[in-house]
Amino acid sequence: MTNTAWTNFRELILVDKVPVCPGITSFYFKAKDGGKLVKHTPGQFLPFKIKTNDPKYKDVLRTYSLSMFPNEYTYRISVKKIEGGLISPYLHENLKIGDSIEAMVPTGLFTIKNKTNDTVLISGGIGITPLLSMLYAESSTRNNIHFIQAVQNSSVHPFKEDIENIANLSGIKNTVFYSSPLVEDKESVDYNYKGYISKEFLKENINLNSDFYLCGPPPFMKSVESHLLELGVNKANIYYELFSS
Repeated sequence: MTNTAWTNFRELILVDKVPVCPGITSFYFKAKDGGKLVKHTPGQFLPFKIKTNDPKYKDVLRTYSLSMFPNEYTYRISVKKIEGGLISPYLHENLKIGDSIEAMVPTGLFTIKNKTNDTVLISGGIGITPLLSMLYAESSTRNNIHFIQAVQNSSVHPFKEDIENIANLSGIKNTVFYSSPLVEDKESVDYNYKGYISKEFLKENINLNSDFYLCGPPPFMKSVESHLLELGVNKANIYYELFSS
């Protein structure tokens, strides 16, 4: 058995691989030696490399946010397959249950700073992953949280049921934006608003004295942050992590 903390790299084994929605899959890992893992702080990421002798992938380090409730036994990352990418297609197409990665201890500073203040979590696309981990943990002890998710439509809506279940059980607010709803997508059922997160929506529906945690593609991040600053939100209360290919 290995101590919970480790230095350098430690071998983890893929124990499950679960599709989330088209193009996104969750990967579950445990320690090969059977020992406990470091319980990550919600919002942190897992640095790792593929365990292989193939020079194309060997020693290529990637970081993916941990997308689950912190625990000492299993790590989950949820990865969007990027066409033309290197590691995300490998994970989707080649990594099989029983295969290994070499991981470092979870790290990162994109974490909840104030657990008493109202908290607004705003995600765009696959940027949901660190915020989802925050939501799992924070909603277990409080409900002054508003989760806002922006995606294209129901075909690419990751963790929809997870968030709805948390909202129903804990009483947190949950708002969904679809930029391009499908014909079968129903407003007020599948989503709340059509289009993009606007300054008007934030002004009318959000406590602007909250702490804001944002994660998504760069244009999404720039837009939301600009709206918040224009509405007078203190920049010190806006925390973000950029997700890009």
